Amino acid sequence: MKMLYNFRMQRIKLKIQYDGSDFVGWQKQRTGRSVQQEVERAIQTLTSEKANLVGSSRTDAKVHAVGQIAHFDTNSSIPPQNFKFALNDLLADDVRIVSSQKVSPKFHARFDVKKKTYVYFLCNSKIENPILRKLMCFAKYELDLGIMQQCALLFLGKHNFKGFCNSKAQVKTFERTIEACSIKKNGNVFKFSFTGNGFLQHMVRILVGTLVDVGRGKLSLQDVKEALQNGDRKKAGKTMEPQGLYLKRIYY
Repeated sequence: MKMLYNFRMQRIKLKIQYDGSDFVGWQKQRTGRSVQQEVERAIQTLTSEKANLVGSSRTDAKVHAVGQIAHFDTNSSIPPQNFKFALNDLLADDVRIVSSQKVSPKFHARFDVKKKTYVYFLCNSKIENPILRKLMCFAKYELDLGIMQQCALLFLGKHNFKGFCNSKAQVKTFERTIEACSIKKNGNVFKFSFTGNGFLQHMVRILVGTLVDVGRGKLSLQDVKEALQNGDRKKAGKTMEPQGLYLKRIYY
């Protein structure tokens, strides 16, 4: 049976930024406000078409993004580069379309992803900054940057990260490859950066929690090695709060 193609249809790729503070996450939920739903509603209002927006990564509640990628199909004659302006006029202030462009009908925002970069910001302060409290996490205890950087090296390469994800994660395999992992300090703010071919649910937040627990002396490097070898969640660190996490970049 021959496939019928709509030659008027165009696939639009969006780059999206959002403050996740007031969202239940990227993905549509039965209740609560999601980024996917907000953008789909704007597309439908603009084009009078039912929108099906496919995202590159399902960020959790309160997690932010500066480089989320998504695509949708439309029969609209609106020039691709103009979607960003038109959609932004319909969106709330906490989500913005940074760019919009026409791509091949074969492009898939989720399945074509080669790797992703996430960053996490942690402020080492005994007093939380009320202005930044929704944009980063705070820790009152002292942290040893050197030992945390040593620990970060353990995560490089291909590992079974069963001990570093939500225990309820439903996946076929826990193996993931991290090609870059770094920790930098600017004043009293730590920036954790991870680039890999994929991440399990809560994985980045648990990796950061592990590094923090090592930095405060609560976990040893041997504990982390055992968590990697045996998939023992008890040997890994806590799950850090979501507001410090940002989806930075998607690679295709």
